Amino acid sequence: MPTRTNRILSAVAIFALLLIPAREGRSAEGDAAKLDQLTSQKNWEASVKLARSITNEPAQNEDLTFALARLARGLQNAGKVQESTEFYQLAVNASETPLASGLSDSDKVLVRLAASEVMVQNQNIPQAIATLKPIMSPDSASSDSSNPSESTTSTSTAFKLTEQHKKIAVWVLLRAGSASLSRGSYLDASTAYSIALSHSDQKQRPLALLGDAWATAVQNERSSDAVRKLANFVDQYPDHKDAPNAARGCAQCLKQLGRDTDSTAMLSDLLNRWPDSEAAIAVVRTNCGLSPALIPSSVKHWIIAKASANDLASFDASTTMLGLVIASETSELTAWSNLSEHLAVTDTTGQKTSETLRQLQTAKRESDAEQLAVKLISSTSARPVTPAAREAACRWAGRTSRWSMLAIAAESEELSTADPTRTLAIERLFAEALTQTGQTQQAYAWWVHLADVRSAEDFRILIRCAETETAFGNDPDKAEERIESARKAAGDNVASIALTKMLESELAIRRSNFDKARSILEQVVRSAETAAELRARAQWLIGETWYMQRRHKDAIEAYRKVEAMDTTGIWVAASYLQAGKSFEQMGRVKEATLCYGAILSRFADTSYASSASTRIAALASNNNSSPTSSSQPTIRR
Repeated sequence: MPTRTNRILSAVAIFALLLIPAREGRSAEGDAAKLDQLTSQKNWEASVKLARSITNEPAQNEDLTFALARLARGLQNAGKVQESTEFYQLAVNASETPLASGLSDSDKVLVRLAASEVMVQNQNIPQAIATLKPIMSPDSASSDSSNPSESTTSTSTAFKLTEQHKKIAVWVLLRAGSASLSRGSYLDASTAYSIALSHSDQKQRPLALLGDAWATAVQNERSSDAVRKLANFVDQYPDHKDAPNAARGCAQCLKQLGRDTDSTAMLSDLLNRWPDSEAAIAVVRTNCGLSPALIPSSVKHWIIAKASANDLASFDASTTMLGLVIASETSELTAWSNLSEHLAVTDTTGQKTSETLRQLQTAKRESDAEQLAVKLISSTSARPVTPAAREAACRWAGRTSRWSMLAIAAESEELSTADPTRTLAIERLFAEALTQTGQTQQAYAWWVHLADVRSAEDFRILIRCAETETAFGNDPDKAEERIESARKAAGDNVASIALTKMLESELAIRRSNFDKARSILEQVVRSAETAAELRARAQWLIGETWYMQRRHKDAIEAYRKVEAMDTTGIWVAASYLQAGKSFEQMGRVKEATLCYGAILSRFADTSYASSASTRIAALASNNNSSPTSSSQPTIRR
């Protein structure tokens, strides 16, 4: 919508301050002279009181037009716009009385111009239009008895306007139209622009034409008149700065009329003729979030053309995400590369990165999703990335169990070197990835870094740190400290407390304090609030403690109890394997074979099946040598 009238109308405001000059030779006596004297003294309270008094007198014997106008101008300069409007209106009314017969048309017009400008300033738009209408319609009477803001005294004399007067009046009407559009007073806007259009000069016509078109469109988007007027503006003024917005508005009206094909054609024309305009960018952004199948080809072409040229200054994160999906779909490699780098530096929340990766994955473009994630995860000085975008890519890799991707990135990092893009969450994911991929020593360094350097207080980090310290650290006392830190972070969370107890038992086993380990594990097993899988694991560990002490009968009894607790079957399979080994140690080959056979029949798809098969084969060949694992049994988890 047009808004360029305020700057131009500054000239009107200056004009309004100067247009009512003092009159030479006027009488030093009379109401007008008294009013002028008070006005010159800036005694506004007395001036207003006198003006209201004399204008209410039924019988007046002198023309008050200029005295009232000068008072109105003074009030305007003093910032009293409401009162200024009142007395400008009274001046206009006075100029139409028989007492003002000596005033020239120019004088009367000047008063109306000054009055209308202040009325617009005070947002009295209908009053301003009514004040200008008589002088802009030469064939009309100078008053309209149906409008209370007009003088009740009429005259049939048409006003004679100079070109300068007409130009100023049009600027005031353009400002009135703009203010009306902003306030939602569309009928007033239509009236103001329509009058302005009839009297505009070459410079004013584009603004008047566009304003009239917008006023028609906002009143009824399904108006064919709005389509005609907006299209007419675009055709007449294609180089005007508002032409792209008019084209977009025309397309919207066409769509409202059900002319979808014409609307699409208009938008395509907009993107082709004004590709760098704000309107073009707005059109593209309205397609963000849509399925690629629903996006017009012109929008796709615009995005790919911009991306291929690396002209991405106008691309926000949403537009960039849309571009990546389209570039992936069309295999535009250059565009895709430029867009991925742009996403890396514009996504400050990580949300669009997550959405882009999810969309690519949903669209069965796993390789593109992985390639994008790798670029964002592997930050370098030559390829910067925001911390949020990098973290979002890492989280996606973690959610989709792409631990190798994260582990490779972690291996390329200098842990001792600070990196502002490496957030705490990213470091936790790197540590977890190294743990998941079996790189225990590297993982240990990361978990220690998180706990000691980053001073992390998150239980998930502290329990992992305690776990790696217990399993791979060289100092059992340090492991005990880390377990205690995790226990404090657990608070009252029963599940978290159970995990710390499991670590306490493992540390006791490491110290060969098997009785203490069993005591702790039995607490976990007896707790009804402990998850079933964790209870099963604890029961399995009890069996392991007996096995390590070569008390195979007690170990078998402990392993047998696991099946009643484990709903997943993971620890049942592990228990059958260890029970089989225990039977072997006791020379009970038949029972051992039954244990291994149960694994092959019930848990054939687990990692334990291979071990069970190997041990059955060994027993069948009457290999009486002791199993290699029996001398140094391991704690399986």
